[in-house]
Amino acid sequence: MINLSVNVLTKFLKLMSKKVTESDLELIQLGKSLGLDLVSFADLRASQEDKFVDKVREKALYRMQEKKDNYLQCDDYFYTGSIDFMVSNDPEGKKFFLLETNGGSHRGLSILSKRQQSILYNGYLEAIFQAIISNKRDDNKIFVLVGVPINDGLIHEKIIMIEYLRKKLKEKHHSIKIFNVDNFDRTFKAEVVFLIADYRQLTTALTFSQNWVKYDGEKVNVLIGDGIARRLNNHKFINLIKKDIRMLNTIIVNPIFLITDDKSLTYLASYYNKKKLAKYNLKYLLFTKAYNEEELINKIEFLLREYEQSFIIKPSGGSGGAGVMPISEFEKPSDIRKIIKESKKEFFAKFMKTRNPFPYTIQEKADFSLIDWKGGKHTFDLRIYLAQNNKKVIPIGGLVRISRDNFISGLNKQEFVVNLSGYNGQIEVERGIGFSRRTCEILNLTSEDFINMFCIGCVLFKGMVQNYKKIIKFSNWDKILA
Repeated sequence: MINLSVNVLTKFLKLMSKKVTESDLELIQLGKSLGLDLVSFADLRASQEDKFVDKVREKALYRMQEKKDNYLQCDDYFYTGSIDFMVSNDPEGKKFFLLETNGGSHRGLSILSKRQQSILYNGYLEAIFQAIISNKRDDNKIFVLVGVPINDGLIHEKIIMIEYLRKKLKEKHHSIKIFNVDNFDRTFKAEVVFLIADYRQLTTALTFSQNWVKYDGEKVNVLIGDGIARRLNNHKFINLIKKDIRMLNTIIVNPIFLITDDKSLTYLASYYNKKKLAKYNLKYLLFTKAYNEEELINKIEFLLREYEQSFIIKPSGGSGGAGVMPISEFEKPSDIRKIIKESKKEFFAKFMKTRNPFPYTIQEKADFSLIDWKGGKHTFDLRIYLAQNNKKVIPIGGLVRISRDNFISGLNKQEFVVNLSGYNGQIEVERGIGFSRRTCEILNLTSEDFINMFCIGCVLFKGMVQNYKKIIKFSNWDKILA
């Protein structure tokens, strides 16, 4: 595998040191300049239909307007995020159930149309402008830290994002400089500086003191990617995040990462907004949480006995489906330990021993819709991207992700885990589809269904902000919630 952390970051800096044109940022040409094959990404982007998405967004915003379902009381808890759904066939029509949410580290943005990208990146831009207005550094400089996964196959998305941000900041007459860890100069003269680094490079360089996140002692104004904050192993920092986000001097995109990282807390956020979300056809599933292995085993055994149905276990803070495992209603108690062992093995294979898979979320396995795809029946999910714009959560667009294997019984993980980058680090873009009228036909959905999903995403992120402390402080996990 190419060492993206070194080779591509070096090429990245060379590209960003010159005047970048629109043609330079075309996916295929950009990929060639970085040594990446982005032809399939360009094909997926071409499947997006702006006219269809614009109309869905317009109707969703209109529908939420009367009750102000997407209005934020504060503009410093949420900047950009995404939400993943699966679809259920109910007698009364299509329903949607929530898989997970993602904060500022969500990926796949390069498959959005340029129009959709601009709406999304304005969420990041709001965070930077907030930092400029309320700058607490003595030198009034703005230091923006951008984190990327190690050997990131989607690093081109950071180039597109940073170039968009640079262009908008220059329009406001700000001087800009972009560094990596090898050439970072703490005496920088520019007004706004971007430093891009992978998570391994950041692990030993990040500290927290005086309510600042610091990189190698340098105060950071904005962290782009809550994956950076997640790796800041500092009790004072975590306690402050739980107590009062506004006490932080550093702006995090997103500061609500403790909720988006923990699937049970995401489900809890929807639980607290049940009535409001019901009108948009969100379906609720049983869920609970386990803090250690014995508790996990005991709860699974109880649920199988009590409800006589299948469940799914999901580790904390995972991605790409790592560690997500189905447990059949007919599972023998002796096999439950084997499934948990396999889940942890898969999780640690991706995240090493530095990450803790607990607490685990246990969720009812839903009866999801299937589609005809390449000669077989497949599961799918839909990812919706959202961003903040003038104290409103705005739905942007998204993509459909289709499972690798034909659906047979749902007990083989590859029958229902749909992540495009969830298998050996390879990004299988050919299993993705953009949002369009044609996509409605493939999925047996209507534009009304997309409107509902857009609304659910907005309401849910607003609910995370509105009920933040209530969600974080919740401790009654002896209950089975639904």
